[in-house]
Amino acid sequence: MALKKCTSLAIIAIAASIWIGCSSKEDKAKYDNFYGSGSKAREETALTVLQAEKRNTPVQSSTEAKPATDTAAPAPATDSTAAAPAAKPARKAVPAEVSALLNKHACLACHNPYDKVIGPAYAEVSKKKYSVDQIVELVHAPKPEHWPGYPPMAPMAHVPKADIVVIATWINSL
Repeated sequence: MALKKCTSLAIIAIAASIWIGCSSKEDKAKYDNFYGSGSKAREETALTVLQAEKRNTPVQSSTEAKPATDTAAPAPATDSTAAAPAAKPARKAVPAEVSALLNKHACLACHNPYDKVIGPAYAEVSKKKYSVDQIVELVHAPKPEHWPGYPPMAPMAHVPKADIVVIATWINSL
């Protein structure tokens, strides 16, 4: 009887220590930044930029909006022949409408326009030459065999087809 009581108390103590260890303020802040108020702030910034583009009004972007408008210009060079082979290809800016959708559906948690994060970069996806319909299908029902070496993507069936079509059209333009 005492053994059963001690065992259950030990299990409760272990569970409590794991719960306390996994819920630090830093972890909560990171989670909130990606999925909570930080995500909402990025989405609102992207929507503001989109509305300004529709009105043809320039908007100063905040530091949080910089990943959404990821551009890399080659460094200025004094000798054009020496700089041409070393220059990186220009990266297209992510349109505000697409950026808002990527933030809204948390796509940027695993994907980046030009760099590998957890999943492949969108530029790598564009090299596969998927049609828009194929991308919609793969978002709703991913096929891990298409991307060996990456962790399998969770099915994103809750993402509306119309939103995926906008994102997929942009991916294919890269």
